[in-house]
Amino acid sequence: MSNISGMRDSADFLFEQQKTLEAYVIYDELYRQIWNSIGSIQDGLNDFSKKYLPKKVMTSIEFRNHYIYDVSSTVFYQWFKMDCDQILNEFIFTLSGHLKCISYSRDLISDSPKEDVLNEFVLLYTLINYSTDENWVDQILKYIPPKMDANNVDRTRPNLLQVHTEKRLTKMCTQLCDTDWNYLNFLLIDYLVNKGDKNVQFLNKIIKSSGKRPSNYTNNFKTHNQYERRERKESYEKFNGYERFERYEKYEKYTSTENKRFDAKTATEEQKYIHYGKLLELKGTVQKKEIRKKYIKLVGQYHPDKVESLGKDLRALAEERTKELNEAYEWIKNKYNL
Repeated sequence: MSNISGMRDSADFLFEQQKTLEAYVIYDELYRQIWNSIGSIQDGLNDFSKKYLPKKVMTSIEFRNHYIYDVSSTVFYQWFKMDCDQILNEFIFTLSGHLKCISYSRDLISDSPKEDVLNEFVLLYTLINYSTDENWVDQILKYIPPKMDANNVDRTRPNLLQVHTEKRLTKMCTQLCDTDWNYLNFLLIDYLVNKGDKNVQFLNKIIKSSGKRPSNYTNNFKTHNQYERRERKESYEKFNGYERFERYEKYEKYTSTENKRFDAKTATEEQKYIHYGKLLELKGTVQKKEIRKKYIKLVGQYHPDKVESLGKDLRALAEERTKELNEAYEWIKNKYNL
């Protein structure tokens, strides 16, 4: 059993510090562990059907539909001490982090096959679309049945050709354009542009389907982004479709304020308010007692007992994160007399 929530928090922290490759290693391990648990669910159901329901296709399907939630709940608790909803949440944000790392790293974006990355995007969109369905595991297994080898996922391949994957992504972008998940559409756009993909028609369809860029959507990798823009211009000029990318320019006006390391000594009150509020994940109007609850919940994720099984570097990161949370809470507590 592993503390996947604590590991993902560590990966999120590394990503925020622009340590993309280090974050990717953790996201990738979490991705593998969750898939292994899902593969275990699939194998358990298949083994039962083969042993006790041979040649009874309809009965086997009914058995699967009826018991997959209970089986999933049991497996997830045994593996991670979490329920289905908690694992779904971890899976979504692990995938999101995984794709951010790939999209904004020159090394990762060149090493990752486009087909595999687009399949990850489809998986992420599918998880979000079925986030209110308690049988989300069943939906995933219907689309991407994992191939297992000695209790480990050997590979995951969707039951779709690439052309159908692109059509599905275009449709899913439209479904998310008016939701809080819309930023994923622009992450997909960033990936396609940074990849230097020459499928102009597909990119244009995604841009048209993505809606309005969220005001808080920023690119945290200014240096890499500048490099990519130069490379993209050089590559786009090599073929006639260059002018079609002009529509994308309006989505590239990302702010760079988040690239700067926060310094409490020089920060203004407004900057402190924004930074500390973001650390404590405060949004909108909140009551004073909710701030304390949020602080206790967040700082508890980095408690030494929860990270003792992690490596030395990750324990150090957890300690640093705890100090930041303490600093944020102390400032807000003094500011608003909590």
